[in-house]
Amino acid sequence: MKISQGLYGYCIIQLEQERDLRAKLPTDLFFISHRGIAVIVKKAAQSSWQPTRKNILNHQKVVTQLQEIIDLLPLRFGTVFKNNNEAEKILDKNFDEINHLLSKIKGRIELGLKIFWKQDAFVKEIGDKKIETLKKEYGIRKKDRYAIAIEAGKIIEEKVLDKRDEYVRLIFKPLKKLADDSVLNPVTGEKMVFNAAFLVKSEHIEIFDQAVKDLYDKYQERFIFKYSGPWTPYNFVKVNW
Repeated sequence: MKISQGLYGYCIIQLEQERDLRAKLPTDLFFISHRGIAVIVKKAAQSSWQPTRKNILNHQKVVTQLQEIIDLLPLRFGTVFKNNNEAEKILDKNFDEINHLLSKIKGRIELGLKIFWKQDAFVKEIGDKKIETLKKEYGIRKKDRYAIAIEAGKIIEEKVLDKRDEYVRLIFKPLKKLADDSVLNPVTGEKMVFNAAFLVKSEHIEIFDQAVKDLYDKYQERFIFKYSGPWTPYNFVKVNW
């Protein structure tokens, strides 16, 4: 049943942090607590959780602001409770999972690293004598152009996949050892080498930063590094209520 008004959820926290946080919260946010954990919510109309760009950005903004002052388990956009009772029931039903996830992210942040080939490096690394031959044939054999393009595409795809695997081993895996957890997300675009996220203890951030810098210094002529964060740890918590 659809509801026109409800309690819009942003995140879940450990209740022991509630007292210090309460004074820092925006006035429209409040807690619903149960067995030592609490969900931060606000009263909202249905229009505020429609999937518009404005609403999604507002959700992200609030969660990011809260993350700066507290360890939190972020809730996905559009998480709405009918009332306090429903929120308490969900906290109770998922109590063990919530505590596990809160322990996992406590004192840790998410950092992102995307790596892309520079154009010259991509051509050099993916280039192949067979591809060059096919390029020449493409210009000559007009009737066979479609088949030639398909064959060349397959060769390029195989070489790209092989090279990605190589750089995952040379760049991603050394960084993975410095993180508590890590994930490789899907790549977007031919020249993306990998798209990774790392869950790193706050006290290890400088060590991790230096490791990324060292790898950048080693590979900067070949790749573009896009290192970002800290982010809310969405890559390391899956909440589907």
